[in-house]
Amino acid sequence: MAEIQLDHRARFLQRIERRAKFLKTLLACNLGVFLPSEEKQRRQAIEQVVRMTARHSELPHLSQDILAEAYTILLSHLEEMQRVLPHDVQYRNRIKRDW
Repeated sequence: MAEIQLDHRARFLQRIERRAKFLKTLLACNLGVFLPSEEKQRRQAIEQVVRMTARHSELPHLSQDILAEAYTILLSHLEEMQRVLPHDVQYRNRIKRDW
């Protein structure tokens, strides 16, 4: 049973890494994904992407720690993309960071 859980975890994290690789490709082309302005909306949107990346049969086998790890991976790539968006978008997002 532990083998099955590790297998589900490994396949899920591989899919997350492929999504992150795609985001890196977009960033290399100076493209970015617009994030919602409110922190709660951003969190919900990224969590939804994480859950939709997991196959339905895998969800019962994935712990909250694995989902949180996937969330962190995607969040880091999406936040990195914000620096290529126009400054008015960054202001509207209320992201208070020095890009």
